Amino acid sequence: MPRANIEIEPDRCTLEIEHVNLWYSRRSLLFAFLLWSCGFLYLETFVLPNIPWAPAGDQSIYLQHGTKMLQGQLIYRDYDHFTLPGTDLLYLCLFRLFSVRVWIPQAMLVFLGLGISWLIIAISRKVLTGPVVFLPALLFLTLPFSGYLNATHHWYSTIAATAALAIVMDCRSLIRVAMAGALWGIATSFTQSVFLGVLGLAVFLVWEHAQDESSVLIFKKQTALFASFFAVLLAFNAYFIWQAGLKDFLYYTVVFVAKYFPSDWFNTWRVYLHGWHALLDNRANWPDIPTYLFIHALIPGVYILFFLRYRHERRLHRDESWNRIVLLNVIGVSLFFSVAPAPSYNRLCTVSVPAIITLVWLATRVPRMGPKFVAALAATALALACLKPAVAQTRWRAFLDLPAGRTAFLDVAQFEETKWVAEREHPSDYFFGDELICFLLTLRNPARIPSLRPTDYTRPEEVQNLVQALEEHKVGLISWYPALDITPAHDNLLAVRLYLLGHYHVEKTFSNGYKIWARNR
Repeated sequence: MPRANIEIEPDRCTLEIEHVNLWYSRRSLLFAFLLWSCGFLYLETFVLPNIPWAPAGDQSIYLQHGTKMLQGQLIYRDYDHFTLPGTDLLYLCLFRLFSVRVWIPQAMLVFLGLGISWLIIAISRKVLTGPVVFLPALLFLTLPFSGYLNATHHWYSTIAATAALAIVMDCRSLIRVAMAGALWGIATSFTQSVFLGVLGLAVFLVWEHAQDESSVLIFKKQTALFASFFAVLLAFNAYFIWQAGLKDFLYYTVVFVAKYFPSDWFNTWRVYLHGWHALLDNRANWPDIPTYLFIHALIPGVYILFFLRYRHERRLHRDESWNRIVLLNVIGVSLFFSVAPAPSYNRLCTVSVPAIITLVWLATRVPRMGPKFVAALAATALALACLKPAVAQTRWRAFLDLPAGRTAFLDVAQFEETKWVAEREHPSDYFFGDELICFLLTLRNPARIPSLRPTDYTRPEEVQNLVQALEEHKVGLISWYPALDITPAHDNLLAVRLYLLGHYHVEKTFSNGYKIWARNR
């Protein structure tokens, strides 16, 4: 007799055990990835066993601002800057907790990298399946993030903006939209241009409403979004507005940005595709060349590719998973517009999260070439994951024991200048012209500005304030970089030049052309 086909219903307990095992497997993979990420970032930011690299780039401005606030000064009232006070306030809190230590910005880079990577995985799981959900985070760490290891305001905005996106990826309930608005408020309190992100979310909600939601519900969501956004933004900035006055607050954060921030060419659209020479000038930076090529090929091109595909497939896909990828790209375009007026390599790195996830998503949708492309991306990221720490740990370095802690230098000229100044100045002495030296040696900047620019970026009133501060505090040493020696037709630094010629002399010139002016005795 033929056997009857009998279907046996799976045991419920067995199904539950399999579900739990799968859940633990995912958690264990996530834990392993984050553990590896921590090790990768540590090797990129510290020299073994525990010596931090000297922080380079714009982060030194915010580190100096943190020390100014520690001394009782306030942004806009006592010193000038164009960003909102989030970064200054964060470093103030860290310095109050741990004192002014050089390891703090490097530890924050590890925290930022881990946090953003975890959020990228959380977002990727909403639009990708299988092990490929880890690929965007791996690409992010080994390419844009490690290519721009600078604990500046952009990355703090990025982690808050990525958290806002992660919250609304699953669904856009009132509470989730309100939470996203609050996180966009925090992001904007570090970098005001990312307010475009909250506008992008608002546009997406209107698009989503056109499909299946009532006008009353969309109005409630928009109200919740902008109410929470402005509430957090106001709460974050109210004290500084009160202390400095609304007029000065708006001057630095709005008027100055619109009129004088573009005075330097690297704060305009002309900066696009520049910066490659800095990678070639230093042979130790060669692992970042793939990042430079990757970022410029990716943004904004990947968004154009996505919306072309969406236009082709929109009639075939009207489900929630399609809405999620549309949301991702709308936010990505908004973030790109936030840096588009000055799309430098570094700024493009900080808005690359949605673009990287979209790239992997697009690759998984291509039947033949997609798997090969995904494999190539993974191979490149894994190769860099091995090469970058090896290069970081074997490159030339020199060490100094400084008031902010033992520090490793990879730039010969910066090491020479810091060592020279450290042998002649003491903590709390006045010094002007190099924000990093001020931070590492815990010196005091007497002026309202961190350094000079030979353009209209440095305003006449700031030049006058500097001259008065040099005279009042009898500042002993001033750092002067080569670009300041070029005298333009409209010399906005004339008052400083005349004062230096009458009261200072060039004491030392370093290998990179930087000079130290010493006060005449």
